[in-house]
Amino acid sequence: MKKIVLSLAVIGGLVFTSCKKDAAQENLDNKLDSITEKVEDTLNVVKEEVAETVPTLEAKIKEAEEELKRAVTLDEKQAVTKKLNDAKAALATLKGEALSTAEEVKQAATAAANKAGAAAKTSTNNAKKVEKKVEKAKENIVKEATKLDTKVDKKAANTGERVNTDQMKLE
Repeated sequence: MKKIVLSLAVIGGLVFTSCKKDAAQENLDNKLDSITEKVEDTLNVVKEEVAETVPTLEAKIKEAEEELKRAVTLDEKQAVTKKLNDAKAALATLKGEALSTAEEVKQAATAAANKAGAAAKTSTNNAKKVEKKVEKAKENIVKEATKLDTKVDKKAANTGERVNTDQMKLE
């Protein structure tokens, strides 16, 4: 009888542990939400910087183009051309950095999501193993209880009275 009670306690613990599968899914959801928020925040910062800087650079380019149209001497044309090229280079660099940053964020987010997914998969697999152990333990308890019941019935039939099961040893 003590073995049965102990086994039931063990099963209860295993069942409680198997409930962690739901917690693992919730944990994965939280991690993915966190990753998504960080990605959105980073991309918003890049977007704001680009939104603030691009119009300024485009204005400089337009201004330099107008100056180039009005330039008369070779020195003026060279100075304005340099100004125009610098503004275009700055714009190209900004766009390149924005794309590069976006790609880096995408790669980091993908890696983080993959890592979270792998951790959740591991947790789920562990929960499945615990479930199998719980099922096996339940089967063993049923077998032991059946054996005990049979022994009690035999003993009661032989002696004509009911036997205290706490005093019997399980085989």
